[in-house]
Amino acid sequence: MKQRTGNIITALILLTGIFLSLSCERDIPYGSGSVDCNDCYTTRPEWGPLNVKMTINEENQFVPLVVYRGNFNDNNIEYVDTSYWEDYWVDVPVDKEYSIVAKYKKDGGTINVVDESKLTVKYTSSDCADPCYYFSGGYMDVRLRY
Repeated sequence: MKQRTGNIITALILLTGIFLSLSCERDIPYGSGSVDCNDCYTTRPEWGPLNVKMTINEENQFVPLVVYRGNFNDNNIEYVDTSYWEDYWVDVPVDKEYSIVAKYKKDGGTINVVDESKLTVKYTSSDCADPCYYFSGGYMDVRLRY
């Protein structure tokens, strides 16, 4: 009986690990610590791109979304829009934290998906031929997980 219980617990732990690894996919296009010198600026930018991965499918051919400055619970709305594309971006002021709420339809109901990120500007004098500023962060993933 103890061996059977141990096998069940082991199986549950393995299944939980598999589900967690599948639900947390992030394909971060930049801002992961390395500098792309083609995306550098000689003067410090005040605005930068907030990049968002969305789910567009038959049930959700467009997705209403709200971008908030800081935590979405604080209700400081920066931008309201509707995305028709899986790759969505909007320019926002840099060196601030943002959160996004995407509203999806699912089986007659509504699902809100939330993510947050900080978009910062960093400076390098050694990674590129000339000193420059580059963006870090600003990537959000609000895709539906099935």
